[in-house]
Amino acid sequence: MEVFILRILLSGVIGMIIGLNMGKYIFTARTFAIVCMGSTLLTLTSIEFFKMFDYPWYTDPGRLSAQVISALGFIGVGLIWMSEDRKIRGLSVAAGLWITAIIGILLGAGLIKVTFIFLIFWIIIAYFAGPLVKWRRNMQSRGGN
Repeated sequence: MEVFILRILLSGVIGMIIGLNMGKYIFTARTFAIVCMGSTLLTLTSIEFFKMFDYPWYTDPGRLSAQVISALGFIGVGLIWMSEDRKIRGLSVAAGLWITAIIGILLGAGLIKVTFIFLIFWIIIAYFAGPLVKWRRNMQSRGGN
């Protein structure tokens, strides 16, 4: 029981960290934390339900977790829009929310090491992506390819 609670709390913290990086508002961090915790809880429920029936061939612990991805695809579509200046907005937030749900699934499945390895890669990408895009735009504005 304690392990489940720790996984859910850890997923909330990780979701909040990702959310704080994705948006400038606290509700963004809260949304990301809720999505991560919800997907962790759903994965834990799915796995425990599978164990409750002694692993019969007709139950699959991945079914509920797969529905998280479908639901986030639906929510993600609502986050993406085209602005008045014809630029696509919200794509990074939608992708971040989708990845956050996947992290929650990984934590729920007990794949803690994989989660932290991914989180390190994500932090590196989040840290370097902004400066790299700015550098590329400066190079293009100067006439370089």
